[in-house]
Amino acid sequence: MSRKPTTLAEWKSTLLSAAGMVLASFLAWFGLSRLSEATAGDTIGTFASIVLFIWIVSQSWFYMTQVTSPRRLLFLMGVSFIQVVPFLFAAVYGAFGYNDNCVIGAEGPGDILYFSYVTFTTVGYGDMSPTGLCRGLAVSEAVTGYILLGLFVAAAVALYARNHEK
Repeated sequence: MSRKPTTLAEWKSTLLSAAGMVLASFLAWFGLSRLSEATAGDTIGTFASIVLFIWIVSQSWFYMTQVTSPRRLLFLMGVSFIQVVPFLFAAVYGAFGYNDNCVIGAEGPGDILYFSYVTFTTVGYGDMSPTGLCRGLAVSEAVTGYILLGLFVAAAVALYARNHEK
């Protein structure tokens, strides 16, 4: 069992890791969701989907094997749940392009990001819907949202239970 991180110096690597994930996901979304219609499409979208899959697997491995502090794990999972994963899925949707190539009703990067958060949280308002290859991507995003939320809640309960043992 590892000691609780209490100082900023002990949290430095975790905060840098979280900041790096946030920056990388924002840049991916910013860049890929603004591709021209001539550039975006199935090839770029499929490549972005593969990179997203590799990222999710590598992050899952990292969380399960390398992060030993429950507090750090909970923090990193929270950052992933709130910002990183929805932004990366939005980047992939944007890589497929607009004009109803991926998400029917999406007209720009903001719409794609909105659709990603609605899908990730499984709210599903119904004002936009995926089409083509993006239907499978939307299903995987919803499943990822379920799994990540479940892991986050389990980690929070375990941390609470550990801190309140008698």
